Amino acid sequence: MPASTGMEDVWLMTDPVARARYEFEGTLEELEQDIRYEVMRGQDWSELDRAYLQEVARLQAEGLIRPLASFWAASPHPPIYRALAGGEFRFGGQAVPFEKGDEIVWACPMTRDRFELDLPVLIGDFRDARTQRLCGVMVDAMQGRMS
Repeated sequence: MPASTGMEDVWLMTDPVARARYEFEGTLEELEQDIRYEVMRGQDWSELDRAYLQEVARLQAEGLIRPLASFWAASPHPPIYRALAGGEFRFGGQAVPFEKGDEIVWACPMTRDRFELDLPVLIGDFRDARTQRLCGVMVDAMQGRMS
């Protein structure tokens, strides 16, 4: 069986509970379209996106972070992690430090563009950002810029 490409693995960054919620509500196809064309912008997941997942796996294995029972408000609704101790994300020679108690989430391309981030990680306190929404409805959505 051939290896999956990013466009085939549209759910790579989506929390399974978020996906199940959309499926239960009958709006899974709408979420999938939003991820493919607003989040992924019709392309594959980047090497930085995949590096983020590798770092999450490393930090979990080291006992430095754990997933929370919640997910990021905006599509593709990635899992949020809590730092159990101080540490750092490492991306190609760059390090992003975090402290015990911080929340960590993947930063989508739109967020990276908007806040001029070089790396796909947000670290902070995201308790106030729990309103679920698709990227396509946000002001800076890709389709909005194309029309």
